[in-house]
Amino acid sequence: MSNFLSYTLQSVPWGCTFALVAVGLVLTYRATGVFNFGFGAEAYAAGVIYTELFDHGVNRVWAAVIVVCVVAPVFGAVLEAGLFSRIPVGNTTAKMVTALGVMVVLPSIVQLFPGTGNLQAPFAPFFAPVIPIFQVGSFFINGIELTTVLATMVTLLLLMALLYSKRFGLPMRAAVESPKLLELTGVNSRSVLRSSWMVATMLAGLAGVLFAPVETPVTPTNYSIILVAAIAAAAVGALRSLPLAVVGGVALGMVQGVVQGYIPQTSVWYSALVPSLPFFCLLVLLLVHPGMRTLDQSSDPMMAVEPPPPTPALAQRPPHINRLIHRFRWILAATFALIVITFSPGPWIAALTIGGAYSVIFLSITLITGLAGQLSLAQAAFAGIGAATTAQLTINQHVPALVAAVAGAIVAGGGGWVASLPALRLRGLPVTLLTLCLALLADNLLFPTSWIGGGANGLTVPRPHIFGIDFSDVDSKSFLLLVLAVVLAVSGVVHVLLRGTTGRALAAVHASPVGAASSGVAVRRLTMFVFFLSAAIAGIGGALFAMSFLQESPSDFSWFWGPTFLVIVVTVGATTVEGAIEAGFGYALIAQALTYLPSTGSSSSNAVQSAVTVLVLSFGAFTYASHPEGIVEAAKRGIATTVLRAVPANPFERVGRKNS
Repeated sequence: MSNFLSYTLQSVPWGCTFALVAVGLVLTYRATGVFNFGFGAEAYAAGVIYTELFDHGVNRVWAAVIVVCVVAPVFGAVLEAGLFSRIPVGNTTAKMVTALGVMVVLPSIVQLFPGTGNLQAPFAPFFAPVIPIFQVGSFFINGIELTTVLATMVTLLLLMALLYSKRFGLPMRAAVESPKLLELTGVNSRSVLRSSWMVATMLAGLAGVLFAPVETPVTPTNYSIILVAAIAAAAVGALRSLPLAVVGGVALGMVQGVVQGYIPQTSVWYSALVPSLPFFCLLVLLLVHPGMRTLDQSSDPMMAVEPPPPTPALAQRPPHINRLIHRFRWILAATFALIVITFSPGPWIAALTIGGAYSVIFLSITLITGLAGQLSLAQAAFAGIGAATTAQLTINQHVPALVAAVAGAIVAGGGGWVASLPALRLRGLPVTLLTLCLALLADNLLFPTSWIGGGANGLTVPRPHIFGIDFSDVDSKSFLLLVLAVVLAVSGVVHVLLRGTTGRALAAVHASPVGAASSGVAVRRLTMFVFFLSAAIAGIGGALFAMSFLQESPSDFSWFWGPTFLVIVVTVGATTVEGAIEAGFGYALIAQALTYLPSTGSSSSNAVQSAVTVLVLSFGAFTYASHPEGIVEAAKRGIATTVLRAVPANPFERVGRKNS
């Protein structure tokens, strides 16, 4: 009993960390209507600034005050004014894409500054002493843990007083439910929402300052782990109740501490089950909590006066522009292939091979997001399943590489089919959270095990041998041609689905599942089919990616790559086949081009190159509300329109214009 009490009390401060972030998520959702996927990134940036100020001689207290009370609210005002104020109230998809863009872009910006790769925060936050303050049984409570508990309690009391006050809380809640109706009462809804964002980012800054001394060095990964655990705590109250979020966070931390205390550290369950407990809790809450299934339902009585959302990108592209783009596409593709085969040096051949593998993975996002309208964050996990299955079959069962890749695609497709079962009852934000949960479970349970992902070192993945052709060289042009053939085949399948009756049926399901079902569309079967096929395509891409490096590594398919891939594809164009291919090759070629920049050879320089690559292809997520087709796709349409105006398709059209 004494051990149980010790494990429980010892985990209360850790649970308070979950609770504090969960409170921030609930406040942001209730006060702004946005599920802030970027909360962890904001906390990470705050932790970096706090640590840098301390390293430059600023007192701990003043550094915390500057970050929490100055930097964080200013950043919140910038987010509201520059991004979220431009999104229509009812466009929940644009809100999620923009928040995911903050989640991906902000850490990449921070990592561009020198010295941020391995920051060591001050050991104690604020004024907290490091020495033990008092003892409960065999457990000592120090200043860091006491500060976290007190900060959580004070924050909860202040936020509850704020939210339930008539002067501040009532306008905040009204601004989320109906900004136009609030303005009819004489209140400026923009100012209210801006104040809400400032308060929410102050909470992110507080979480970043408190968490920095606990987990060093200060890295985006540590803050992301706290974020996803806090999502489970916030889900206890269906993202609406602050007290339940605190209770969920503390309870989750206590359960995790008790399980961690009783499971031996040498057991495989210790490294797999303990980190995965929050994700299991989130999965269960998504399935059984009725409040989580109605997150995206709006009760705004003024919704009818809002402007209609943008029409789908495929409907916006006129047929004559579509024909022009397709003609130039094949000319550019043939020229590109000729140059690659004839003149490209070895490193660029390898980069193009990796780009082809990325293109196949990104085509799965075109299918699930551009066609079905679901924001899936698990496509990188499905690619990892395909790669791991291919590696295991080729090494242990001596299956030919191409056959193993097909088997890996089927296994990954089975994972997508399993994901579709709970997705049948969910829509919008809950589906996004579900896929995030599945990616986290795969990252913690599947890939680290030796009999699936090969452990930390991964597995060797041989390339295929067909018709006596040797594909084993890293810069093999023959393997590049094989990858390009797979890209063409997969893109053909996706193109047929986009243009055929399946695409129209999926568009109808995305617009109104009930209306589609009443029209005779098999909604359940169609949903399971698109999840299966998109996951299978990602599995093929993962197998090609592993073959490109001749090795499968779990870190290549970490859960964070799921949001990153989605943001990149959305930037370039998620509704067209060429958008996914351009995103895949563009990502690989930009990364290869950055290798020619001066480098110190350290891991930090590699992180900077990766951050720059992500930044170049991610900023378009912030324009999703105005350009849901992608900024590259919008640029192509603008150029095609200019060309058609200068050179009419009908030679007599110019004469007709003059006569008229």
